[in-house]
Amino acid sequence: MSEERVGPKYSVLILEDEPSSRELCSELLGGLGFDTVEAASATRALAILEHSPVDIVLTDVRIPGMSGIELLKAIKQKHPDTEVVIMTGYGTIPSAVEAMKLGAYDYLTKPFAVEEFQQVFKRLVEIQELTRENHLLREQLSGKMQKIYRLILKAAAERHHVLILGESGTGKELVARAIHAQSPWANQPFVPVDCGALTPSLIESELFGHVRGAFTGASQSRQGLLAAAGAGTLFLDEIAELPVELQVKLLRALQEREIKPLGSNERVRLEARIIAATNQDIEEAIQHGAVRKDLYFRLNVVSIKMPPLRERKSDIPALVHYFIDQYGGEEGRITGVSYEAMTRLMNYNWPGNVRELENAIQRGIVLGAGPLIQVKDLPSNLLYPMTTPAEGTEILPLDELARRAILQALEATGGDRLRAAKLLGIGKTTIYRKIRQYGLEKILSLPETA
Repeated sequence: MSEERVGPKYSVLILEDEPSSRELCSELLGGLGFDTVEAASATRALAILEHSPVDIVLTDVRIPGMSGIELLKAIKQKHPDTEVVIMTGYGTIPSAVEAMKLGAYDYLTKPFAVEEFQQVFKRLVEIQELTRENHLLREQLSGKMQKIYRLILKAAAERHHVLILGESGTGKELVARAIHAQSPWANQPFVPVDCGALTPSLIESELFGHVRGAFTGASQSRQGLLAAAGAGTLFLDEIAELPVELQVKLLRALQEREIKPLGSNERVRLEARIIAATNQDIEEAIQHGAVRKDLYFRLNVVSIKMPPLRERKSDIPALVHYFIDQYGGEEGRITGVSYEAMTRLMNYNWPGNVRELENAIQRGIVLGAGPLIQVKDLPSNLLYPMTTPAEGTEILPLDELARRAILQALEATGGDRLRAAKLLGIGKTTIYRKIRQYGLEKILSLPETA
């Protein structure tokens, strides 16, 4: 059995009064690259933590000296950043569930499979790495983004609905996920819904669910996404793309806190917090009837406006190095960006915002020989930026401008139609139709769509 090491920088305190079980856990964690320390009682564990804090505590729910629940409370009070994983027998599963509500990361039911054990700790390390990286990134970002992070923390603490505004690619879904992750309900589902990508004929069923026989083809009942989110978060991306008649039904569900599936006379309790987002000018969308004013007021309890990257270019170096750390390739083949390449990155206006910057760095990592990304490794739109036409220059027809914009977006996303559509701020159906209209499958060697 091969083991993927997570590195020796994480430490685990194993609290288990059964020596053989304690030794097995220590062997498995050591094989993954963790530093381990062992304790047979709660008293000994707390003494170790007092003098040598650790990243993770693995404890049985039944331990000499105090219960695992009491120990969890003591750890979280004195060492709030220490993660706790609970081990439990079948008879004590309710105690483990209670521990999860009190802040434990996860629980393992004994006897557990080796793969399950390893997966829990690998996942935990990934989360801790992301938390550390995000903390470092926050420290380096501009005042505008620091304000955004403060708003995220305030919004996370309550179950108020949130409206996130901003251009395509500014990170609206990342903000929604951050609000959910920082909330007391982070262990509940996060359900993202792209309103612009839902099939128009099935969108009501997707959101509200249906019972068997509600319409042609409904061979079995199905839970809607509003109910699937449970007590967690439903993220409605591009809310302005939602048909107005469904906005009325959504508003009623939010007001009454109930959902009525298609074809059913029974109502389901709506527990989820709604986070909505749009890249459209919301006031203009309301004036044109694309968004109902009453739904806007219902969702806009907390509003977060994401600034475009061109208005915070001082963030570009920090974001570039963050993406290099994320995608830097095997053994850190790419470690940075040349001065000339960084100059191009800083001088570009980034119509696709942070998403476009991320794509550019990913491309540079793939094409670059290392150790630095060079100008030649950047996308063509950075190498040959569009300039304002001189007097007398032919003005291109709108269709040609649209064709070039779609071609550029497809090149920037490696041919990914959905990401290109988001980059351009258009719907999935529109970009598929335009690709066929302009014959771009052949130009980019894309597989033809039906």
